[in-house]
Amino acid sequence: MNEKGIKPISLPKDAGPHADANIEWWYFFAFLDGDRGGRYAVMASFFQVGELEIGKGHYIIHTLIDLKRKKRFNFSSIDSKVKLGMLAVYLPFYLLRNPLDTGMWRLYKDLLKGKIPSPHTKMKHARIQQDPAELIYGSHRLSFKGEDQSAFDVLLKEKHSEVELEFVPAKPVALIGGDGKPDDLYYYSATRNMVNGKITTDAGMENVSGQGWFDHQWGRDYSLIKGAGWNWFGLQLSDGRELLLNQMTPGKPMANIIGADGSVEFTRNIHFQKIKYWKSLKTNARYPVEWEIHVPEFDIELQVEADFPNQEMLIIGPIQAIWEGTCKVVGREKLSDGKIRPLTGRGFMELVGYVK
Repeated sequence: MNEKGIKPISLPKDAGPHADANIEWWYFFAFLDGDRGGRYAVMASFFQVGELEIGKGHYIIHTLIDLKRKKRFNFSSIDSKVKLGMLAVYLPFYLLRNPLDTGMWRLYKDLLKGKIPSPHTKMKHARIQQDPAELIYGSHRLSFKGEDQSAFDVLLKEKHSEVELEFVPAKPVALIGGDGKPDDLYYYSATRNMVNGKITTDAGMENVSGQGWFDHQWGRDYSLIKGAGWNWFGLQLSDGRELLLNQMTPGKPMANIIGADGSVEFTRNIHFQKIKYWKSLKTNARYPVEWEIHVPEFDIELQVEADFPNQEMLIIGPIQAIWEGTCKVVGREKLSDGKIRPLTGRGFMELVGYVK
């Protein structure tokens, strides 16, 4: 324990699952260029949920985005233990707090009947192995490797698409918040990875390469079933730095600047302003898809805008849907000598809690 009572994060030990956590996820995104002219983005999040060490459930969401055509293909799959946990604990808890939510009553009745509503599907099996850590979620895998298990291979295999990628960190792992526990959850990131692999679709196979991002979070938290929301930004700047920004509702905002050497600068002094919205025809949610963000402590001003507006993903449970997709960033930074440096970059934006 350090002076704040926080157990220090250590790899490879913390690459794998944590028995005392009731929620844990491994998340990545990547921007990829193909050898046949394709341009893609890929995102996936492997969740493990459950109050006890025995019987934890598994849930995966992932998406393949064709950036040239501005088309995306979303996937969502749960195992039987997630269904059981939702029936026995999470949905009853939520419905006690929100008894008039007809959509969640409908989901609860469907699950009681053994039905999983479209577009979500059921995984036949899921397990997590240790030493080295490997996540096996149906036909999908994330396998850690290397001395500290910060590199990994991933396979996302669907009926009409297959993504095989290797992630190798280009800088040291960053402890978010400076100590790896900015709020209720432990949190570390590899914010710049060299990514290589191949993507196979109905159009054929294409070798791809590019850059990616990886997050791992775990702990005890009930924000998801309470219907809390957040706005998260993982931005890779063209100068080799990254910005990890988060605004919780409720909660304190945070900004992390990860330097080219992997060092982390952290502040709570950050201002978010929503500029432009997009309304979903599926859920009627209004998502803020353009932002102005100011980090006074670092003299940074940013404009973040979605690459295209329709990047909503349906989620099983009280949140119902999120906006999770690619964005571009421009801005300016005032240097210590008073000069202004322009900033450019790209990343992923995650908007949660907008479905009413």
